[in-house]
Amino acid sequence: MSLMRASGYLSSCFIAGVIAFLAPLAFAQDVPDQNIEEKTQPSNEVILDKMELFADALTRVRDYYVEPKDEKELIEAALNGALSSLDPHSNYAPPAAFTDQREAAKREYGGLGIEVSMEGGLVKINYAIEEGPAYQAGIRSGDFISAVAGESILGKELNDAVENMRGPVGEPVKVTILSGDDEPRELEVVRQVVRGRAVRHRVEQGLGYVFIETFNNDRLTDDLKNALNILKADLDGSLPGLIIDLRGNRGGLLDQSVSVSGLFLDGGEVLSARGRDDSDTQRYHAEPGELYPDMPIVVLVNSGSASAAEIVAGALQDRGRAVVIGRRTFGKGSVQSVIPLIENGGALRMTTQRYFTPSGNSIQGRGIMPDLLVAAFPDEGEIQDRFRENSLPHSLINPDHSDFEENYADILYPSADLPDTVDFQLRKAVDILKTSRYRTLLQAQNNLPEGIASAIPAVSQ
Repeated sequence: MSLMRASGYLSSCFIAGVIAFLAPLAFAQDVPDQNIEEKTQPSNEVILDKMELFADALTRVRDYYVEPKDEKELIEAALNGALSSLDPHSNYAPPAAFTDQREAAKREYGGLGIEVSMEGGLVKINYAIEEGPAYQAGIRSGDFISAVAGESILGKELNDAVENMRGPVGEPVKVTILSGDDEPRELEVVRQVVRGRAVRHRVEQGLGYVFIETFNNDRLTDDLKNALNILKADLDGSLPGLIIDLRGNRGGLLDQSVSVSGLFLDGGEVLSARGRDDSDTQRYHAEPGELYPDMPIVVLVNSGSASAAEIVAGALQDRGRAVVIGRRTFGKGSVQSVIPLIENGGALRMTTQRYFTPSGNSIQGRGIMPDLLVAAFPDEGEIQDRFRENSLPHSLINPDHSDFEENYADILYPSADLPDTVDFQLRKAVDILKTSRYRTLLQAQNNLPEGIASAIPAVSQ
């Protein structure tokens, strides 16, 4: 099945029993307490004078507003109003909310470890995680579930059908399984903490294909290595080319974006994070020794590719390691630090740095421009507006004001009669890897001399 309309495919699949938070568009980091006290002291009397103005206004709202208002709520709303005027990712979390957020980040959920969809009124097992409880109980891909906890799922929506599969860790649940022409069997499966796949892979026309669903998974790099090993085995011991699909990937963990990039780089910088002062700059490097140094790579992106996905695409593009195709990415190029407020018990989530690609280009508000612009849908006569970082109110302005918009004339569109089941962007990625177009694009991207570019391998037909 094509992953062109990846969102359509993924929306019909659920990881039963795996409840994951939406992958963040921003990276967050805790700031050490000793630095907080130094940086939050009033710098001069002007701040105190302005606080008197605020107190005066607050008092008048309390005394004269048409309805009674709680002073605490007014102050918290004022804080959030001030922070949101900075950028769309800065905010204030009051004590209770901050505590809930920290507890939620630690919370574990139980499930069966299966990925499912609806087919013929039943829940179909698309994939059973090998270390998961369902697999250990004998449930396999291709099986069907007809009842959960003795209750038939016929006629239910998928969300409702799998609801009873989730629950407290350690508690059992009974499921009725249909396997081929065998008699229905009832199995008792004990819910466990399970982890969904972050990587999906397949052989695509003689090439390796990996779809990275999220970077918000601390085992992503290991999963990706495993997927590459499987693809190599499936392709008789070699990987003639690789497509890394980051379309719709909203980002996640910074360390995973660095380590994933490092699989395809022989050391060197992956990105830098720069704050207000030079002393706030942090640089992140790949480990020496890339896995497949001679393997051509195409990275697929779109306007939904953000944060960590942009870091990987930008690093591989800047370092001349991959050709990026698709549409300009989201442009989420900032990091938010979580700063606990010691006396209050709440916390500030505040933007403290911007991310830059190895060549020194800021991702913020601009994103990553593909080497080849390829649309997913037929031409409608003009570039359609897309929701990106710079669409958000008060988004940080990129200091680079040079034109960074897509050129309509440069975009390759699929024909209007192309079947919806065909992934046009993926098809172009395959074409590029199998022809000299890969060398041409890489040469143009890096201004390489023809002699060097011609040495870059392409996949034979």
